[in-house]
Amino acid sequence: MSQLASIYAVWDGNAEAMAADIGEKAVTVRQWRNRGNIPPRYWPKIIEKAGIHGAKLDWQDFLTERAA
Repeated sequence: MSQLASIYAVWDGNAEAMAADIGEKAVTVRQWRNRGNIPPRYWPKIIEKAGIHGAKLDWQDFLTERAA
């Protein structure tokens, strides 16, 4: 499971639902998932919308481990 899986789980892994909530295109959200990276400029909106769904996210949830 990827580090970002807990973020996508807020929307049951549904890119379309997440995209609609944050005002982005579903293809954009799917590209983030495929790359394993969500650009930082989107984090505040995602954190805000996740809170509406009862999930508590913070910026650390978006950080991915890099291979040493």
